[in-house]
Formats: sequence, structure tokens, C-alpha cells
Amino acid sequence: MKNIHQEIIERHIKTHTVQSDEDCSAVTMLKAFLRSNGKIAPNFAHGDKWPNIDGTFEFVPNPNISKRPKQNFSVQIKGTMNCDEKDGIVKYNLKSLGFPAYIYTRVTFDPGILFVVFNPNDRGNERVFWKYMSADFVNSINYEQESTTIYFSTDEEIKNTEASINDFCNSLCNIIEHHGFLNQLDDIYYSKEDLVRIIEECNKEICEDINRLDILNDTRDNVSKRLLKRLDDLCKSILLLNLLNENEEKVNIKLAWERAILNIRTKYLAEFYKALKYLGNRIPVEGQSERLMIKYYNFLWQIRKFLKERYNLSILENLEQFPLYTDTLDQQYYELVARVFNSNIPNNLPLSNFRYYIQKKIPFFVNGERYYEITLQLAGVYATKYNRITAYTKEDISTDYSIQIGYTDEFINLWDVNLSIKIITNWSVSIDPKCLNRLAKILKISTKLSPKYGEYKSLMEVLTETGINFLELIDLQDNEYSEIITKIYNNVNTTSYKDVLDKLRNNYSFDANTQGYNTIRYLIIDLKEETINNVLPTPYNQAVLSDEINLSRRCFPFEKNPYISNLIGKKTSENSIKKLIDVAGIDKFNIALPYLLIKREIDKTGEIYFEENTITSKEETNHYNMLLDSWEQRAGYKINNKDHLVCIDSYEKTTLYILKKLIEHSQKGIKGQDAFNKNYLKNSSIHFTDPLKEQALKDIFVDSSLLLIYGAAGTGKTTLINYISNMMTNSRKLFLTKTHTALQNLKRRIDNVGVGADFVSFDSFTKRVNLPDYDIIFVDECSTIDNRKMYDFFNKIKEDTLLVLAGDIHQIESIDFGNWFFYAKNIIKKNGASVELLNTWRTQDDSLKSLWNEVRNRYSLITEKLVIDGPFSENIGVNILNKNEKDEVILCLNYDGKFGLNNMNNYFQNANPNKAVAWQEWSYKINDPILFNDSKRFTVLYNNLKGKIVNIEKTKNEISFTIDIDIILTEKQCEKEDIDFIEIVDDNTTRICIKVYKYDSNEIEEYSEIMEMNSVVPFQLAYAVSIHKAQGLEYDSVKIIIPSSNSEKITHGIFYTAITRAKKNLKIFWSPEAMNKIVNSFNVDDSKQKSLNVIKNVLS
Repeated sequence: MKNIHQEIIERHIKTHTVQSDEDCSAVTMLKAFLRSNGKIAPNFAHGDKWPNIDGTFEFVPNPNISKRPKQNFSVQIKGTMNCDEKDGIVKYNLKSLGFPAYIYTRVTFDPGILFVVFNPNDRGNERVFWKYMSADFVNSINYEQESTTIYFSTDEEIKNTEASINDFCNSLCNIIEHHGFLNQLDDIYYSKEDLVRIIEECNKEICEDINRLDILNDTRDNVSKRLLKRLDDLCKSILLLNLLNENEEKVNIKLAWERAILNIRTKYLAEFYKALKYLGNRIPVEGQSERLMIKYYNFLWQIRKFLKERYNLSILENLEQFPLYTDTLDQQYYELVARVFNSNIPNNLPLSNFRYYIQKKIPFFVNGERYYEITLQLAGVYATKYNRITAYTKEDISTDYSIQIGYTDEFINLWDVNLSIKIITNWSVSIDPKCLNRLAKILKISTKLSPKYGEYKSLMEVLTETGINFLELIDLQDNEYSEIITKIYNNVNTTSYKDVLDKLRNNYSFDANTQGYNTIRYLIIDLKEETINNVLPTPYNQAVLSDEINLSRRCFPFEKNPYISNLIGKKTSENSIKKLIDVAGIDKFNIALPYLLIKREIDKTGEIYFEENTITSKEETNHYNMLLDSWEQRAGYKINNKDHLVCIDSYEKTTLYILKKLIEHSQKGIKGQDAFNKNYLKNSSIHFTDPLKEQALKDIFVDSSLLLIYGAAGTGKTTLINYISNMMTNSRKLFLTKTHTALQNLKRRIDNVGVGADFVSFDSFTKRVNLPDYDIIFVDECSTIDNRKMYDFFNKIKEDTLLVLAGDIHQIESIDFGNWFFYAKNIIKKNGASVELLNTWRTQDDSLKSLWNEVRNRYSLITEKLVIDGPFSENIGVNILNKNEKDEVILCLNYDGKFGLNNMNNYFQNANPNKAVAWQEWSYKINDPILFNDSKRFTVLYNNLKGKIVNIEKTKNEISFTIDIDIILTEKQCEKEDIDFIEIVDDNTTRICIKVYKYDSNEIEEYSEIMEMNSVVPFQLAYAVSIHKAQGLEYDSVKIIIPSSNSEKITHGIFYTAITRAKKNLKIFWSPEAMNKIVNSFNVDDSKQKSLNVIKNVLS
């Protein structure tokens, strides 16, 4: 801070400047200009009512909720007819320094705003600029002068539009937060000698504490606890030192913090100090201090570098001795597994009857030996990701085809619990004969290959021994191909499949040019039943690609260009690039590369427009576009290029189309709706606890036929939908959601659906051909609905349909690209067309609410709130197994791995004292909690339906489960789906019995599909559930398990969704290292913002 004599400041304050005519006109004009729907209440003065200031205004952020002002602002208003503007910067000469001097002396009181109105007497040509009198700004003025020049940027102009006034109000909110933190800081002044002495003393103590790690063998957490005590003084001293210069003898922390936050090179110091002030004098509980120090390590590294470069001060010379990574949980687990291999385990056990695909293979090393952790996915069209097992082997099993395994169940002791693990003793490639026979059918060759045939067994043996796949086989040179064929058929009695292999080689090897080339080559790499079924003609679509081959006409896009078009039913262009290069070659890949690079960036950032020179060259883009035919161009595969921005045509068109439709709906209200709403609310018995919901009901459909409902988890979005549904009681309604969970939740929560209402999943709705005339459509979970589905939605509904669209843009996003709901929040500004619910009702716990808000908005104190307010964090360990509440759930990200969903269910099931009943490779117990999966066999047992096993009976060929499910079903509903109805247990529970049958893969193909469907257990254990499956659910107690190996997959949306499932208790089990990595990834989300500005310009 400049060493300003108090008498100079007081002289400026006492200087009285008479208002000019322009100043008076500016005051009058500004009162009218700052219309803001009650947010700004001006109390401006004519005729110098106050010295040096022209009054105040009260700021009310949301007058519909509360008219209580959040902050008073002191103002000075100046008018002038002279506007000096150059390169977007406007200059103004402030001839009196009385106002900034006044604010200088009252910097911790009400914030000050200087308004300058250019051309105040020229109606229609007025321009209004504003400047926040921050501590940094008022200290930058030379008060020894009588005037100062003020520079205004374009961001500091208020235009005569509602949007610009709202932007100004948003800036006021930021000023209030900034000013509030400033008021917490002290006014003590320090000299440079004071600061250097404090820094040296702090450094001495910090270095001594770090040395304790080696000298005294202290723990990282204990040392961290000691270090935290000195960080406040160290950071504060460096902030102050940063402000000092040759002409400044003393400074204080208020100005030092504000100066640092405004400089990109020192902003980290201000953020560090803000975090330390949040901690205050609170001492973290055991195990939490090290979590803070891992975050603060980076700050300390930057401080060391800063002091050395700026002041030649050397500190923290032993910082590298502080251990950043001590997470050994994975290695400890793997060492337990490796010990099993060193025990006497049997060899070459019989192969199981079931086939599996290798979902994931992770090598790990113990004492110089290599092992593999393998996730195996049950093969078959009716198997799901819940039918996975984790097994261990020393063999490198390298095949993309299904396999059968021989294994033994062994035990390791983890957290004093005996955990069963599977050790693979032998394996073999085992392609389902159905897949091979259907592949032959596509080639118009009739085969009935069976596992009993020597030909089949020999083929599998060769594929196992060589590791080769069919594509590699048919691409071999003649000699090598003949050698493999001879090896297969040398000692077998039948050669029925040799014709298939020969036809594949003759017609579909790498240098062929035949119809179906890309599809056939992909099929023989994949050889999965569901992939083959998808490409066959159906009774409803019998068109074929050509007469020579039995492939559906729907394969045509993939045949044209497999790099940009998916094979039917699979996301091949996104997930199978390596396979596609083997299928179609590198040349076509290089041509499609501009498209693939843009698509990758879209998936990564959420943007749709990119600077051309950051992605590709104009020549490459033009070459790609030139090779597209008319069908591909109509399908939206073209790359658009305008003003050096590139985008994919279909992404741009669908985004703009959806937003235009939303804008159209937002501009069409209903005459008489205002009176209807008021009358309804007057006569209703609703007791509103949330004024935002009340205001939404007052405004709905008055000026807009659309209402967008935004809100965090637990803010009552469904409650508001219910209010609207009750109000529109005579309308025909449709309720849509993305998931069955949300759909069932809506069904339970809607009081009065009225006549002819329907509850349908969103995907099912977009596939319908004939639709009833709905008056109003409600859509929940909008953030999970992708653009293509929303495009189809608007093509199906009538123009006058009323829409209520609800969701949370901060939770898990759509699997496919979906940006429309995010952009709509920033574009739809019409009164009554949008509401954001702010009050959380899911929990009454203030620390939970505070954490949710910090994470939702990606603020800087997430780590501090996780550590201090809960604490909400703990290392992965035995406490996971200790149940805190009856209504408790374990949330995992993945199904795979040692701490994945399937293994965690096994840990908890081991604690269930009931006898285990083995079926296939899984075990079940009475009292196991379960969740049903999507099932073609049992449609009434919908995805995510909760239940509990109450009895199990098993015979040689079947297993029966008696289950209590959390819905009411009738006996008639059960009879239709081969479910035994037993009884109604209570108001929300039905007891049923279902049977699962043993499946023999050698069955005749005509009957095998039904038998295979009946052999799949339609539910999963639910001691633990996936974070994705938990969306829309809530529990009293939530435990989240995040192993370090999965930390990179935890996005902001996934983490936010997980922590907001808790109503009372939340505990996240992760290492300090994983926590730091994940929280650091939640930096300010500027994705989609660049495209937003482009979209606004296009729409305008």
C-alpha cells in the first residue's frame, strides 16, 4: 500500500464539488436505466445531498424469494458529453478524488461503485460505464494529484437490455463475495524486515518438521499436522512481501490479498491464503492433515520458486523429502494374491460350461513375477455387465474371442475377512457354435457345427495355441494359410466349416473388393452373438445389402465409411478404432482423421466449435469433405468451416434446431393463464416452503409455453413437477424420463395424473410412430438426454404442446453427446420460461449442503471442506464393512477389479451368516439385497427395482428364488411373465418366486435362445451399487469407494452425483493421493463456453 499521508486523504474528502447539469441528468437517467425487476433499489441524490457521494443503492439478488437487501453500495454518478474511446477502451478524467478517497478510508464498509454516463442528455445514445472501487483500485490512485484518468473496458459497460442488466447484477454478486472475504482480514501494517524475519522462522520450523519423517520415523499425517500450524504465517508474509516495492515501506494484508488475486502469477498465493483462513484454528482429525498437505505441496513448491526468482531467498530446500505417494493398498492386495499361486493349487481343472469375454486385463508384478487380474464378462445376448467375475492367472490370455476357463476358488484374508478369489488353472478359446453357424448363414452356407464335433474342437485348439483370429487367418500368405488349415483338419472326420473359411479368404481378405467387405471383416474379429444378430435381416426389415450375402441393408453406412458410421447396434467408430484399422486399412483412417479428431474433442470438452488450426488443416478438411457422397453429406458427416472455426454438421444442426425450438416455445404464452394461475394458487391448499416454486407456479405458461427447471439434487424438481401436474388437472399429460428409476419415482410422486396420462421412457417415446395428442409433456433427467434423441422428440410433438423440462447440468451427463440442456440455461431468458431451484431439502445437515455447493460450483475449498467439516474422507479399509445405518449403500464406479462393484458385493455377502448357494460362478444367500436388471424375460421387474432374497431352492437343473420386491404386483400380472405370485407382504412389498434354469451350450440352436434367456439370473447383488445406477436414489448413509486405480475415471458429474445421494452420513473411502488428484481435476469448467458465444451469435 502506498504510504499516503492521512491529511492528503482528508483534504480530498473535504473537497466539495458541485454537481454539473450533466451529473444531474446522469442521476435521472441512471434511475430509469437500472431497471432490474426489483434487484436494484436506487437512493440517488440531486443537489449534493451527501458530500462526495451521490447516494446508495440496495441490491436484492432474488426479489421473488426475499426482498431483504444483501448489500448496500455507495455510489458516485458523473455525467459527460465527451467520450474518448480507442481500441475498445473508454477513458474518463475524474476531476475530483473525493469519492475514491472516501472509499479508501472505508474500504471494509459498503463497497463503492463509480458510474459514468456519457451523453446523458442525448436520449437513446446514452452509454453507462461502471467501476468497482476495490482496495487495489483506490490504492493505485496518486492522491497527491487533483484528478485521475479512469479506463473502462467493454465488460464495464451496461447496455440498455435486460441481459446486460442481469450481467451487471451477477457482477455485483461477485463483488459481494470478494468484499466479504476482504472484511475478514486484519489491518496490521508490516515492514520488509518484519516479513523476511517471519519467513525465515517459518522455513526453519517447516524444514525441521519434514526431517522428522526420516530422523524420527514419524508418520506423514503427524508431520502434516505440525506443518499446517506454520503455513498461515508463511503465506501471509509472502503475500505482503509481494506487495512491497522500493517506494513502499509498509503494507497490510487486505491490499496484499486483493493485489495477488488480480495477477495470474500470484493468484495461487491468494487462493492458498483463502484456504488457510477457512481452516482457521481448527485441527483436522486423525488421518486428515496429510490430505491437506498433499494439496498444499504444490503451493509450497510455487512459493519456493517465487522467492528464489524474485528475492533470491532460498527456503524449503528439503521439500522433496515430503512423501507425495504412500498408497500401497493395491500392492498389499496383489501380494496376498501372489501368495496363493505359491501354495499347492491344482492344475488343469475341467473347463466350465460357460463362456466369457475378457473385459479387462491388468498385469501386476510381485517379487519379479508377472501376474494378471482379468475381468471376465459372461458371453451371450442376455448377459449384462453385472454378470462379470474377476479372476487371476499367470498366463497372458490374448484373444478377443470368448473363452472357457478351468479355475479353483481360493481364499485371501483382507480386513480380517476371508475373501474368495478365482485362480485360472487353464483356458481355451471357445466360440459359441451359434455364432459360427450364423456367420456361415450370412455367407449363404449351411452348417450345423457343434461342440461335439472334432472339427469344432480342433478349430478351437488351433485358435488357442496360435492366438490368431479369423481376420488374421484369411489375410495370411497362401503357404501360411494352408499350413493352418491343414493343422485344423488333419485328424478330423468332418470339414463343413472349411468352406466358410475358404469363402472368407477368397472374398474378404485385405485386397478384396466385394459387397459387405467392412461388415464381414469386422464380424470375424468380433464374433459376438449380439453383433451378428444385429446385422441379420429381420422380419420387419428384410432388405439385404446384396443378393450374394445375407446382410441387412442397414449395414450400408458402415460399408461406406466405417470410421464415421457405426455398425448396427455398436459404437464401433468410437470404441473400436484399432479394430477398424485392421478391417478397413490405414488410408481410409487418414482421410477420416479430421472428422475423428473433431469428434474426440467434442466428447472431451463438450464444445462443438473449434479453432481450425488446433485440430486440422484446411486442405485435410477439404479433402475429407470432397470424398463424401450426397448421402453422407445429408447424414451430417460434413465438416463445416466458417471464420476459421470447424464443426461437424450434424452436431451443429441438431444443437441449433433444439435451441430454436426451445426459443419458439419460450415466446408463446397462453392468454388468460395469469388469471388462472392466481386463482388456482388462491384456492389451493399448498403450503409453500420454497418461494421459488411458488413464483414458478405464478409465472408458468403466462409468457412462455415452456418451463425449464434447473436444480441440484434434493432441491425439489419433482415436487415442482407435481405442483404443475395438479394445477393442469384437465390436461392430457405425458411423463418422460431417461431411466426406469426416475420413471418409477415420478409415478410415486405425482398425486393426480388426470385422465389419459402416460409414463414412458424417453427412448421408447422417440421410437413410437403414432402418438396421442398430449396437452403437456413433462421430461425429467434432461441432462442425460442426448441431442439426437431430443431432435427426434421435437420432430414428434405438436407446436402447441406445453413443455416442462427438468434436470441438473452438474450431475452425470448423457452417454451420447448432449449439450442442449446446458446451453438452454444460458440462452432461454424469457420471464417464466426458466427457474433454478436453490434450496436443498434432501438433507438438513449444513456441512453436507456446504460440501455439495462447493463441489457443484467447483470452488477452491473442496479439500478443506472434505477434511474439516466432516471429515468425509477415510482410507480404504475395514470400516467399509461397518454398517452405520439400516438404509445404507456402498457406491462404486466400476464393476471390475478388486474394489469394483462385484468384489465389494462379495465382501459384504461374506459377512451375511446365511448359507451360500452356488449357481454358475456366483453365490446367493437368504437376506441378500438385490437390484433387478433390464430383462426381456420379466418386463414388470424393471431395471433398478429393489428386492431381498427370502428363500432359495436348488435342484440339478434349476434354482428358485423367493424375493420380496418393493412394488405391488397382482397375481394376473405375474402369470403373464412366468412369475409365481405368493403374497402381498405390506403396503409396498410383494413376495414372488422366479426360476432360473441350467443351460447347455450344446442344445439345438432352434431352442437355445429361449433356454439361454431363462438361464440368466435377472438381478444383481446390491450391497453395493454403481454410481450411475444410484442416480435418482437417496439413502440415509452413503459410502463411496474410489481406489487409486480408478481415480482418473471420476469426473465432476460422477463425483457430484455420488455425494448427493446421502441424506445424513457420507464417507468417501480413498487415499489422500486419489483425493488430491480428483479434486484437482475439478478446476473451473470453461468447457462449452466458447461454443456458447458462437451459438448465441448464430441464433441472434
